[in-house]
Amino acid sequence: MTHKDRDEPRPDPESTTIDPPTVSPRRTPAPTRPQPLPTPPQPQPNQQQPPTQQSPPNQGPAQPGPPPPPATTTDFNAGRPAPRPPAPPPTAAEPGVDPEKLVLQDVHGDSRLRRVGRAAVRPFRPADEMQRIAEHGRWIQHPVTTGRRIAVIGVRGGTGKSTVAALVASVFARYRQDRVLALDVDPERGSLPLRLGLRGQYTLTDLARAELATASFDQVEPYLAHPLERLWALPGTRGPIGGAALSADTYRSTGIPLTRFFGVTITDSGAGIRTELHRAVLRAAHAQVLVATATPEGAASVGHALDWMAANGLQALHPRTIVVFTAHSPTMAQGLDVKRASEVLTEVGAGVVRMGYDRHMAVGAALDPSRLAQATHVTAVTIAAEALRRSVS
Repeated sequence: MTHKDRDEPRPDPESTTIDPPTVSPRRTPAPTRPQPLPTPPQPQPNQQQPPTQQSPPNQGPAQPGPPPPPATTTDFNAGRPAPRPPAPPPTAAEPGVDPEKLVLQDVHGDSRLRRVGRAAVRPFRPADEMQRIAEHGRWIQHPVTTGRRIAVIGVRGGTGKSTVAALVASVFARYRQDRVLALDVDPERGSLPLRLGLRGQYTLTDLARAELATASFDQVEPYLAHPLERLWALPGTRGPIGGAALSADTYRSTGIPLTRFFGVTITDSGAGIRTELHRAVLRAAHAQVLVATATPEGAASVGHALDWMAANGLQALHPRTIVVFTAHSPTMAQGLDVKRASEVLTEVGAGVVRMGYDRHMAVGAALDPSRLAQATHVTAVTIAAEALRRSVS
């Protein structure tokens, strides 16, 4: 809604307006080129012909000599802004191992037996389940007057934060009709580019150096990766871990203005919540997805994170928070009472979703939507719908 978007920088309209082509009234057609003389003209090797519009007004008729320059053409770029500078080429990737080449076998998220069984019972699915899925679909397609920023946060590393961010971004791109952005702002080289299958792309720091905060989408698009239809992506950094230049100022000056071109932006930040960059991401977010492992320790870390937010002026995010408990093994979620955790978190206004174990996601390579388990699809749709609903409520 418009009243919640006061923190979004407004682009300067004068910097993006393109005037129609105009013809300068001072320009006059050049005289017709004279016929060449029977005898060759005298060579004048170092003479430079002056511009037509600067010729003296009383200049006499053309004398034998080199042919005059061709007629001046109309400048149809008059009144237009200067053309954008070419995007800087990506720096050469440092030597390393391509993760995709280490995958022995890319398995499906569901076993073959489960897939066959699901196909057999599909006609008999309960009506309330189908209605719930349809309701989620309507919320995912909900129109927005200004772009929504959804932050994906992990209290600790290894929670599956980037995987959840990639899944949710892909769901929005599949069901929405406007643009969707997956923005990686992890200064320590997060896994979002890997999960989306990006290679050798530009970064947010490249875009910041180009100073295109008020440029048009056509000027910005060359810097963005386009992994799926209606989905654009931009990694945060490139290079060795610890050598990144991404900062809170870069996110505020370049990352936030970039989101104005997109209906929904999924921002994947680094592990933790206490850095200045995390605070900038959270303050600019309309909703957040807080990812933790499905263990008692993971649930406790979520409670500590929400307490920290309340103590640092971010308590307004509590009712706009979705907590996702992820399972990294088939038996991990058995140690956590998700129902009890949901009751506790609901008291502060947060919602809870459990994402079960998926064999395809466990491989740790680029995600293939066609190989995800059916339960993973449903969970990703649920997270996306609930996050967008809370972002506009």
